[in-house]
Amino acid sequence: MSMGTTGTVNITPEMLHNALNAISEYETKANSIKAKLDNTFSQLYPGNFSGNAAEGFRSFNENKIQPLIGEGLTGMVKALREMCEGILKAIPDTDGLDDQLGNENSK
Repeated sequence: MSMGTTGTVNITPEMLHNALNAISEYETKANSIKAKLDNTFSQLYPGNFSGNAAEGFRSFNENKIQPLIGEGLTGMVKALREMCEGILKAIPDTDGLDDQLGNENSK
């Protein structure tokens, strides 16, 4: 990791590509776990799980768990990906951000 003259860490395209890869891996794993959980719920409800406790659990799943692991997770992953892609677009291919800003600020 190269350091700028101010002691700050340069953000390199490689770092951001690594971050984007990690985000994709996380998203894949999270979606796999969500699919397993959805499958478990779909098998649980038609079975012998019934009554008020089952309805309360179904409501909890639909109103609390699913929004977090569905829309919430999707939104978080999308925001992280967009942030990394935006930073990546701002970084020149040859130098880190700190060096480029330093050169431009000197002009």
